[in-house]
Amino acid sequence: MVALVGASGVGKSTLLHLLGGLDRPTAGRVLYEGQDVFARGEAGLVRFRRLHVGFVFQFYNLLGEMTALENAMIPALLARRPVREARERAAG
Repeated sequence: MVALVGASGVGKSTLLHLLGGLDRPTAGRVLYEGQDVFARGEAGLVRFRRLHVGFVFQFYNLLGEMTALENAMIPALLARRPVREARERAAG
């Protein structure tokens, strides 16, 4: 587990958005496994997010009728992974 802590306004959210491919850097590069995340094109960036990024936002944005585990399973299920695999991956 990694914790990112700091005072309000120091760039925690900006860093997370860059690492997750949500915001493009104005300078420098974001590398994942040695490759520039933003050199993949839009379709490649969507695939990167789907396969390698997970966020639980400050105000959650979860589906209220589902448990936290079920919400965490959604990306794997959308990728057509078996329910058992999705559950194991979501449970960590």
